[in-house]
Amino acid sequence: MNDIDVPVLIVGGGGAGLTASMLLSRMGIESLLVTAWPSTSALPKAHVLNQRAMEVMRDAGVADTVYAASTPAEQMSHTAWYVGLAGGHEDHGRRLARMEAWGAGGNSPEWLAASPERQANLPQIRLEPVLRTRAGELAPGRVRFHHELTGLAQDDEGVTATVADRDTGETYRVRARYLLGCDGGRTVGPAVGIVQEGVRDLARVVSFHISADLSRWARDPEVLIRWLWLPRLGIPGILVPMGPTTGGPSPRSGSSTSTTGPMTPARWTTSPYSPTCARGWA
Repeated sequence: MNDIDVPVLIVGGGGAGLTASMLLSRMGIESLLVTAWPSTSALPKAHVLNQRAMEVMRDAGVADTVYAASTPAEQMSHTAWYVGLAGGHEDHGRRLARMEAWGAGGNSPEWLAASPERQANLPQIRLEPVLRTRAGELAPGRVRFHHELTGLAQDDEGVTATVADRDTGETYRVRARYLLGCDGGRTVGPAVGIVQEGVRDLARVVSFHISADLSRWARDPEVLIRWLWLPRLGIPGILVPMGPTTGGPSPRSGSSTSTTGPMTPARWTTSPYSPTCARGWA
């Protein structure tokens, strides 16, 4: 494989790297993105896109695509607290409180005044493929998954990187004026002597991403995030929709769903605050 000379090398193919690639292309700046991962995220991860994030998506030309796949606005206007989700006790599933959130689904005057964009809900498992497709359209052949940064040297004029194509086993060099480390501090930071400061390893988190019909118990279609107190266990839980189909009164495919519809995918994870405190993200 031939060596490459490019103004900007981007290391990392998640939301940050793909967004950087799109925006650089829109500004007429050539870039090359490489990531060791063979594909985009296989887990939901983060999901709510705030107004500023959607402004950036608009600049990149993907806002309408994101909104089309997002939880419908009317199904993310509130958050609520419950006594568990289901169980034999008469209090199980009882709603304790409900609060307006995320700009009331785009209807809040304050939120409308703050930005021309409303918030969206699209987990990374569904967002990143959208970004990857768009980045590839804007920079054909310059968004390379399964291409791993294996070496990096700096000088006064820029950086020289060694990249391995994990599909073919070939290696090549990239010369760039600038390098963007969008890999979560995993590779680029240590390679240039940057260390993370502060307390580490405060908690361990395990995620479970499941599909289940929760319509019998999650009966408030306007609620995006459900905060659950599990009485028998004495621990909290959280339930959040992750798509891909829409529940509620008007189902449609391709959307991040509320938990009111059939086959609603769910994600469950332990709480970051206590190893015995279970959390659910659906």
